[in-house]
Amino acid sequence: MNETTSNKQIVWDSIVCLIVDDDKFSRTFIKTALYQIGIKNTREASTTEEAVELLKSFKIDIILLDQQMPNETGLEFAKAVKNGTLDGVKSTPIIMVTVDTKERTVLDAKNLGIQEYLVKPISPLALKKRICTAFGIKQERV
Repeated sequence: MNETTSNKQIVWDSIVCLIVDDDKFSRTFIKTALYQIGIKNTREASTTEEAVELLKSFKIDIILLDQQMPNETGLEFAKAVKNGTLDGVKSTPIIMVTVDTKERTVLDAKNLGIQEYLVKPISPLALKKRICTAFGIKQERV
């Protein structure tokens, strides 16, 4: 991700975002929301196994992750990322984007170091705010 160092603003079109969600409609919806806030470079995975391959193949700046996935939950995948099981992605910010609002899931996500938690359906504005927070950047005035 490129930032201008003088005012710490995000250069939105330089961000590469990985969307990990087994539901094609959800991936398309998230991709559209990202496009509306200026993030046009996305990769999509319908399984955590696909996500691992994409993380190995591309420089990913941020991961948008669903909790309810086949084979492995989003939290299990996030744990592998945050524990450094995958080379070079340990510090990649993760935003959980899910319908799962169970307190246990939210607490587990926080304890794993997942930066933000968004409940579906999402809005582009809410997504933009969470991305800014995940990158540690103050929200720009709109």
